[in-house]
Amino acid sequence: MADAIDPFPDLGSVYKVSGRCQVNRDVADIKLASSVDGRESKNRVAANSGLHKDSTSNVWGHPNLIQKLKMQTTSNVRPTVDGSCLSSRRHGSALTQQGAGTCPVQAGFTLPNSSENRFDEYDNNDPDVVYDNDDLDDYDFDFDEDEKSHEARKKSKWFNAFFERLEKLTVEEIISPAQQWHCPACQGGPGAIDWYRGVQPLMTHSMTKMTRRAKMHRVFAELLVEEMRRRGTFIKPANDAFGKWEGLNVRVADHEIVWPPMVIIMNTKYEQDETGKWSGMGNQELLNYFSSYAAIKARHSYGPQGHRGMSVLIFESSAAGYLEAVRLHKHFKEQGRDRDAWDHSRVPFCPGGKRQLYGYIAIKEDLDVFNRHSQGNSKLKFELRSYQEMVESQIKKINDNSQQLTRLKKKVAQEQQHSQVLAESLGRLSEKLHQTIEPKNRIVRQRAILQHEQNKEELVAKEQYFKEKINTIYQSIDSKEDNFEKLQRAASERVKQSNTNPIHDKDECSVIELHEKTIGEFNADREKLMKSRQDRRLTITLRYWEDLVKLEEGFEKELTLLMEKYTHRILH
Repeated sequence: MADAIDPFPDLGSVYKVSGRCQVNRDVADIKLASSVDGRESKNRVAANSGLHKDSTSNVWGHPNLIQKLKMQTTSNVRPTVDGSCLSSRRHGSALTQQGAGTCPVQAGFTLPNSSENRFDEYDNNDPDVVYDNDDLDDYDFDFDEDEKSHEARKKSKWFNAFFERLEKLTVEEIISPAQQWHCPACQGGPGAIDWYRGVQPLMTHSMTKMTRRAKMHRVFAELLVEEMRRRGTFIKPANDAFGKWEGLNVRVADHEIVWPPMVIIMNTKYEQDETGKWSGMGNQELLNYFSSYAAIKARHSYGPQGHRGMSVLIFESSAAGYLEAVRLHKHFKEQGRDRDAWDHSRVPFCPGGKRQLYGYIAIKEDLDVFNRHSQGNSKLKFELRSYQEMVESQIKKINDNSQQLTRLKKKVAQEQQHSQVLAESLGRLSEKLHQTIEPKNRIVRQRAILQHEQNKEELVAKEQYFKEKINTIYQSIDSKEDNFEKLQRAASERVKQSNTNPIHDKDECSVIELHEKTIGEFNADREKLMKSRQDRRLTITLRYWEDLVKLEEGFEKELTLLMEKYTHRILH
């Protein structure tokens, strides 16, 4: 990608020697020895390939050649130069191991020696030796950072090509690692052919360069940061990424807030009447407009001319109420209708004629203005409280409670899971026990049922026996009563027959009266006897049922105790 965008100049304009930097003749012998050792001439840089003689050329014309150079194997032989030459070593490139003799000749300047601009004064027989002329040292870098503007510095001969390419790309393309860059501060010197994937590695290189052209690298880094800032993004300076961190202060500055939390709503007046008094929004109407926020009360400010167009929404005196007020404040700010918009660029009416409401979190000065025309109890009551005390500490407490609740829920879930495991185990044990004792219980129940049936049959038989005996007694009683009635009738007949003889009337009357009296006494005594018998029978019957109930209750208690006894044994 970089090859197509960033052409590279001729090799002669990058790697050159001056007339004073003559290579010692021993280089040819060294190179000859290297050739005998098997080095191939195709891996050497051809010095006699017709180099460009313009000393002001830079490395931004032909990166293809640089890529080819990086693929070549360079010689490990360091040539001998005279005392006026400087030696440099390339850092981070494919030519790191190669030593090159260079002279401190500035690009675009003519040295006193007429041979300094000649490019044919090197050993053509030794194409492996590549010389690096550091024409661009910092002592000739004459940027005055305070006097030149950002744009002027961008258009310098050092950075112009880089920033022209930068302007053709989007921000996403610039920061993408797919984009490869040369360092413009390294052009014409060591590191010129190095590629950097993305602007962040290039930034790191520029900020950490400590030897050649350190000042130029810092200027380039500043230009790059400023350019990216103007394009809406930020490149983190390299010195922030090399072992330098700065934490926060232990104590955070506190500030006072209005309590209870309030939000000022502006532009709430509506119209004037004939007397010049303004009317405006009512309390419930204001609450309805912001029903999605948990405001609990609404108030309006009134003055000599009526409604002042200034209202306030009052929220709950809690951290939750404050957060609701801040949420409403942010909503106004996102729509461009906050305090700053009201103070500097208010638009009272929307398209269509409706009044546009503005809102922002209340501060003390706002409420002083709100209460300007209020007296006594009509003033809006508020106080200034610590933000950390009323909000941050409460939020922290809520978070702590939430974490504790989460832990308790987790613990309860674990207990429930444990209980479920125990219940399942108990169920399995109960099922196993049921399967074990069910046959025995079935046998016991069958025996009990059989015994009950036998007892019932015996009881029925005895009951039948006693009933038959009682019936026999009843029959005997009935027979005796019949005989007694026959005697009574016979006696009555005799009395009647005796009444037919008038001679003995008085005596017969006495007999009849005596007979009737006797019969009456008998009937009375019989009634008493029957009643006594009925009472005794009822008493016996009641006693029987009471004894029977006591018997069954005693049986129930004994059976319950028996089952509890064996239930304890079964479960343990």
